[in-house]
Amino acid sequence: MTRSYVLLVLCVFIWALNYISRQYLLREFSPLLLSALSLTLVSCVFLIGALFTRSLVKVTRNEIMFLLLSAVIGLIANQIFLFQGLKYTTATNASLIFTLSPLITAGLSAAFLKEKVTWRMIAGCVTALAGLCLALNTNGLVFHAGDLLLFGATFTFSCNLIFTRFLSRRLSPFIITVYSFGLSALFFDPFVLAFSGAGIEWNHSWSTWGLLLVSVLVAQGLTGVMWNKGMQTVGAAKASIVLNLQPLMTMMLELLLFRHSVSFQQVFGISLVFIGVLFATLQLGYVQTKKKSRMDKNNNNCEINCK
Repeated sequence: MTRSYVLLVLCVFIWALNYISRQYLLREFSPLLLSALSLTLVSCVFLIGALFTRSLVKVTRNEIMFLLLSAVIGLIANQIFLFQGLKYTTATNASLIFTLSPLITAGLSAAFLKEKVTWRMIAGCVTALAGLCLALNTNGLVFHAGDLLLFGATFTFSCNLIFTRFLSRRLSPFIITVYSFGLSALFFDPFVLAFSGAGIEWNHSWSTWGLLLVSVLVAQGLTGVMWNKGMQTVGAAKASIVLNLQPLMTMMLELLLFRHSVSFQQVFGISLVFIGVLFATLQLGYVQTKKKSRMDKNNNNCEINCK
């Protein structure tokens, strides 16, 4: 259990640090090119792994449709919103906005998967949104363009989770990743090359290319495996608590690395977001555990009665 929590905290720390590294990379690469490079590198690594393990399988027409939606909306649009947003806002704001993903996913699940929405989810969502407004609007009720773009990134990320739920009925998470990232690179790379043309600058330092590789392969690839391994032990509900520490870690990193000032309003707003998301997501895990325990109890009673 301790090892799993260490893995989860390490993943959150890497993701928090990756927001800052992406802002540095945006000084060297355009948002479109950085999005294309990220999608291409991940797709190549996973495709090589699939070919090496002979894991490729045939997909149905419905699965092709959801894979296309995942590639276009969940990956291409998500990367564009993400990198464009990071260009105009801080890493702390980005990690803070992304904590709303579980709440957005719950709303989408209620709309498209007919999952029940509880009053705790609504109360948690209102609390988190109030905290988000406090943390982002330190100079009045004004949202920056970068913050609005990151809302788009969070929404498309949540949409991709819904697409993945449909696909995971038959396909493994690894195969879904291989096909969705492969399709995103296949569609997006020609667009970026045609749009940018000769304006692409490839003459960067080795340290910049190294940071790009580490940012993509470690923060998007290795940490995904580490997170799933840790979550299998502690459960999704408790893992979400650790994930909500990301804005605080990002803020501390910006404070240490760039000496960014932190106001009481920001800390209070982040605390409200943490409490709101925790209040909503923990209820889901609690209800599922309670239902499972009831089912197990009923099964045990049935076995006793049968004997």
